[in-house]
Amino acid sequence: MIWWLKARRVRSVVLGGLGLFLVALAVLQDAVVDLPSFVTSSANPVLFVLMAPVPVCAALMTALESRLAEAEETGTRNVPLLDAALILATVASAVAVGGVLGLAVDSGAAQAAGRNVAFLTGLMLCVRTVAGSTAVMAPVGWIFAVIFLALPGQGRADLWAVLPEPAGHAPAAVASATALAAGLALHLTLGSRNGERPHVP
Repeated sequence: MIWWLKARRVRSVVLGGLGLFLVALAVLQDAVVDLPSFVTSSANPVLFVLMAPVPVCAALMTALESRLAEAEETGTRNVPLLDAALILATVASAVAVGGVLGLAVDSGAAQAAGRNVAFLTGLMLCVRTVAGSTAVMAPVGWIFAVIFLALPGQGRADLWAVLPEPAGHAPAAVASATALAAGLALHLTLGSRNGERPHVP
């Protein structure tokens, strides 16, 4: 267990990503900026905090790609399952951080940010099964697609966007849970494609 924690750089990388997430939420809160849209001539008010999940996603990808190949290939522990537990713990921590901070500073955007971490992490894990470590760009790509394509004006996002929806938006919550579940399922079943060995009892 100790070698796995060290290999995944949990303290330095994962906790660091969560720390940056917390700082971003505390600083940005509900601040907006007007950005152009590719689908309308008017400017769109975009929440800065939409970018807050990126450090968490990047930290998770860095952790998952940090391996001790010989130890993992010869060991008896189910490494993909340990990694799945790390992913769930990190996402749960982000949801908790966003929820607590959002309530403390009365920021709906901060409360929704944890849900967005879950959605973008699931998306990243799904893409990782075919793109490897370059999947770290999937959350960034989705965020920019939302900004430039899914906000037709006055912040009314298309349903597929998920990220701009308020914290209590049920379809966005379902989409996030589904994306995370799909990503974890693919991680556990196709982990060997990313250099991980399936568990042998």
